[in-house]
Amino acid sequence: MMETFKDRLKTLMGMQRPYTFARKCGIEKGLFQNYWQKGKIPTYENLLKLQRGTGCSIDWLLTGQIPSLEGRVDKLRFVDSGAETGARQRRLVSATLALRKIYLAAAERDIEAVELLLNCLLRQAKRR
Repeated sequence: MMETFKDRLKTLMGMQRPYTFARKCGIEKGLFQNYWQKGKIPTYENLLKLQRGTGCSIDWLLTGQIPSLEGRVDKLRFVDSGAETGARQRRLVSATLALRKIYLAAAERDIEAVELLLNCLLRQAKRR
């Protein structure tokens, strides 16, 4: 678990420059400076901008904890999805939960194997 909001912000930014990242999320430079340099917590509106800009959970942004979907996958409803798309999205959620279990409990070599597989899949998807 990431210790502070600033740590989680760094994770979201990856290799991006701080103010480039802020601009992409739609947050003013001065406000972002408070979050980035001083570790202040954003307003609700700016948390939403970070969430929309990155796809991360607001719960994770604030607490560092990932909300659990364990046991609730079958109850998920996906907006405007047909039966086939909904079933596919449920499989994706189930697969993501299985990957999370591997990351939380597996040995480093197992995690590296999963990451290698995911990178191969991503390269294949980019070629299409």
